[in-house]
Amino acid sequence: MLTLIMREIEDNRVFFFGVLLLAVIFSVLFVWLLYYGTSDDGPFIGVPVWNSILGMFIFCGMGAGQMYWDRTKKISALLATLAVTRNQIFTARVIAGFLLVIIGLAPLAGVTLTAALTRTADVSHSVRLLYPAVAIPVFLLGFACYCIGLQAGWTSNRITPTLGSLVMSIILITVVFIKGFGWEIYAILVLLIAACLIRAWRTFLSAAL
Repeated sequence: MLTLIMREIEDNRVFFFGVLLLAVIFSVLFVWLLYYGTSDDGPFIGVPVWNSILGMFIFCGMGAGQMYWDRTKKISALLATLAVTRNQIFTARVIAGFLLVIIGLAPLAGVTLTAALTRTADVSHSVRLLYPAVAIPVFLLGFACYCIGLQAGWTSNRITPTLGSLVMSIILITVVFIKGFGWEIYAILVLLIAACLIRAWRTFLSAAL
């Protein structure tokens, strides 16, 4: 299983490099604005939001790319000759996607939390109360965008998996930000993740090699 996961990471290294570069750039920008910017509130709002939104598109793109490349390059057929089951391939693929989300969101999340907790006592207290209520849905949203791409990518069309999944991700991001980060959003995102994974898994298992 570890070998399959490493293969997925290697095959999709451009996405991992992209989100890592994005996380580093926005983390550095956040720190710079925090200490040298003219607005105290700007770094806590704009930078994490833009980092998250751009990251969502990369997550979605990787999910669509994994399935599309499998379809067109017959990756599963090649791995099947090595006595690897489709369930193992799909599981490794999803784990790699989850790692992508962690890599894309965790660095800035850690920098944001550390910076906030070193500020005034009032800010620190507010962050302790609000941070989990925002961070957890954002991570779920990122993984949901990946799952949307995953279930949309099993097609021979070059345009549909990318545009279709990106449009769905934009709609989902908009709904979450409008709806807010209440507890009900947890259920919505978890159900969406489960539905996308089940559909992608069933499609993947039933497709001809």
